[in-house]
Amino acid sequence: MFFSLRNSIDGQYYFLIKANNNEVIATSETYKRKDSALHTINAIKNGVNSKTDVIDVTDV
Repeated sequence: MFFSLRNSIDGQYYFLIKANNNEVIATSETYKRKDSALHTINAIKNGVNSKTDVIDVTDV
């Protein structure tokens, strides 16, 4: 897995999380500042609490 930091057409920043086969796993929101996007990437890289809730609103 790796991150690909990119520019959006409006000059903001976003990143893709990609599998080793280059398939896109997730796309981030856009960020006005590059350092904000990098901060989020680093937060993801540092791990997510495995006890984090998943809220399923698909049947709402």
